[in-house]
Amino acid sequence: MLGYLAAMETESDRTKFETIYLAYRGLMYHVAYYILKNPQDAEDVVHQSFVKLAERMADIPDGPCPRTRNLVVTVTERRAIDLYRSRQRHPEAELDEQALVSQPAPPTGGGLADAMASLPPRYREVLLLKYYNGYSAREIAGFLSATPDAVTQTLHRARKKLAEILEERGETP
Repeated sequence: MLGYLAAMETESDRTKFETIYLAYRGLMYHVAYYILKNPQDAEDVVHQSFVKLAERMADIPDGPCPRTRNLVVTVTERRAIDLYRSRQRHPEAELDEQALVSQPAPPTGGGLADAMASLPPRYREVLLLKYYNGYSAREIAGFLSATPDAVTQTLHRARKKLAEILEERGETP
């Protein structure tokens, strides 16, 4: 809570935030857990919600009231639903350490992996985010602090460069 309070400009905002934090943190966790069914994700959502609320302290009524409660619950629900949808689009795979140990090392000396490794880091990043992880240009833009148009252009250039590298090596793109 100290991190949130340090970001506040006025003492009245700090007091208001502290009151909201103490009154609603349990409710916010309950709402997030109900949607996500994961304690760590619920804690993350509560934190993100408090960050959002801290940014908008001037718009929040003083003290606990039905309007404040509704705002807090709505912000938490939206954050939890966003995280839930993100997890649905990009599910996490569990790491099977036995499978990693028992698999032979990948072959080297050519192929797409070596061509990807020779690309500039920015090109490699956008290609991996797009085709390996399945993110959209808009989502990649959010990760890289760029515009979706810039990401689309970078993807175009990266595909072109990758095709050139593969042609130089005598491999078909």
